[in-house]
Amino acid sequence: MRAVRVECAFSAIEDDSRAQAGLQCISWDFRSMLGMIDGNLRIMVECITIDGNCPREGYYVDGIRIVQILEEWQSDILTHHLVVLEFSSDFVGHYFHDGDLAILAGSNFTANGLVLQIAGRHESMVRFLSDIRTKISVERVTSAKGSEGLVQKGPTLQQHRVVRLAHESGWYEVPKRTSIRDLADKLGLSKSTVAEQLVKAEGEIVASFLDTSLDSE
Repeated sequence: MRAVRVECAFSAIEDDSRAQAGLQCISWDFRSMLGMIDGNLRIMVECITIDGNCPREGYYVDGIRIVQILEEWQSDILTHHLVVLEFSSDFVGHYFHDGDLAILAGSNFTANGLVLQIAGRHESMVRFLSDIRTKISVERVTSAKGSEGLVQKGPTLQQHRVVRLAHESGWYEVPKRTSIRDLADKLGLSKSTVAEQLVKAEGEIVASFLDTSLDSE
């Protein structure tokens, strides 16, 4: 498997209706691929806004549809939305029909432009990149950053939900304001599952923190 990072400046896509619609929000950050539905590609993304005004379920613009908003939560002045997006087959979905291309973590869209990290077979990658260059101005293509094959780093969705509830409930305060039993009851999970997910998520978060700290030294 090869992995590349494709970067497009916003000036190259500013006239695109999809880019204009996306700028209602601060960023759209890729989280995971969800598979193919009737030939269309579905992915999970995290949409971040200031005013909570994320496009709602059913919103459609030129080949991209918001299928579902799975969850919303606040952090400081920002609102985060976990969103299922669907890309129509005739727009982007057909590139992923054979399962030999995959989107990687690190892909996102902001006011700075589009970053797309892709892994896959060489032939499929070349075809994908050639087609992309006929549609938009690609600023540069480099080796993908922060990705190792198709291994996903960081907490899973369930681990994220467990940690977020634990934080909101006072698990990380001294003394603790909640217990594993209380968290398990709120999440509808067993105590052993909650404890296991907390340990695994915290391990991923600490590892990521240490990697970042070492890179900055």
